[in-house]
Amino acid sequence: ASYLGITLKTVLLFAIAIAFGLFTLTLADSNPGLFVGILIASMFTGFISVIVATTSLRLSRLFSIIYAMSEGVALVIISLIYGAAFGGANFILLAVLITSGIFIGMLALYSTRLIQVTSRFRRVVLGFGFGLIATMLFVSIASIFDGGAMWYTLFGNPDSPLVLFLSLVFIMYGAFMLTLHFDTAENMVSNGASKRYEWMVSLGLMVSIVYIYYQVLRLLAILASRRD
Repeated sequence: ASYLGITLKTVLLFAIAIAFGLFTLTLADSNPGLFVGILIASMFTGFISVIVATTSLRLSRLFSIIYAMSEGVALVIISLIYGAAFGGANFILLAVLITSGIFIGMLALYSTRLIQVTSRFRRVVLGFGFGLIATMLFVSIASIFDGGAMWYTLFGNPDSPLVLFLSLVFIMYGAFMLTLHFDTAENMVSNGASKRYEWMVSLGLMVSIVYIYYQVLRLLAILASRRD
């Protein structure tokens, strides 16, 4: 495994995502009614692909590529939805720039050792992630019985300071996950791991970057709603 290999594979995955995203744009012009079905199918495919790629070294390359294909479709559709509601291309471009800035900033912090990934740091970040997932599941189930009131209070009300705070927390979590992937890449390279592991690291980076992008879109939407 090498840094160049990880970089090239990450760039390749994003190139595939962009290509399939552009294909989705052409499809949208001809039949916009397919959007919902395609979005659901792409998100489901992406979820399954991540599970397979991170648990099987032999299948990691194939399913990393499948994830990139499906996520490219989902990214474009979700971006179009947000763009149509909150300012078009400028809104999407701002989200891309902020996401890129977060990635570059976290890479700089990790490279200069201002952030050091210790075993305790890793446990805290992963534990926090499991806590977020458990909270989301609990709120989702509870919202079934209260007509969505709890979900709206925690995640849907743009005028609530709590909603804004939680949105920032989600972005911070994604940013710290990036440092875990940076550390994993460094350990693999220094320990001479097989080049097949490069796909897992590249996929992990892409998943975190995409997650941050979605959360940045949500944060910008909240701020736009509060401004209006």
